[in-house]
Amino acid sequence: MQMPLFMNEVTVTFDRVFDIVRRSPYNRVPFTGFGFQAGDVKKYAIEVPGSPRIEAGMTVTAVLLRPGDWRTLLGWVNHETGEIVCRSATSEMGGIGALILGGALACSLVERHPIAAIALSVVAICLCIGSVTGMRRAIAAKRLLNKVRAALAPRDASSQV
Repeated sequence: MQMPLFMNEVTVTFDRVFDIVRRSPYNRVPFTGFGFQAGDVKKYAIEVPGSPRIEAGMTVTAVLLRPGDWRTLLGWVNHETGEIVCRSATSEMGGIGALILGGALACSLVERHPIAAIALSVVAICLCIGSVTGMRRAIAAKRLLNKVRAALAPRDASSQV
């Protein structure tokens, strides 16, 4: 089944970048926070997964979950290097673990505390649904960025001739 893509592509050249902070929270996916200015538009407190190179003058095609909202950045492809920066689908697997552990605990509680078992099962299922949604979103963003990179490659090859 094909997931409908409600993602938005936007191509931007960073005229100025500022407040670059690389973080690796305990047991979490590392990310880089930064702000940028492109023309008259300034964006602050943007987070991108990993530790990519971010500098003034670079052009990226970004995938945003909501149009114009850079806080919903899913990833980007750097036009100069072809590097794709995108959250990995495996980083969203916590909810699947919660489903397995919650299901096992619910099975042990079902005879003595059936209401608690049902509540625990519902919470575990909700966490799993959130994880699966995040995984599908990451996979769809990666596919979209790969298509953008493939479209950029022929243009780059023809400019070198």
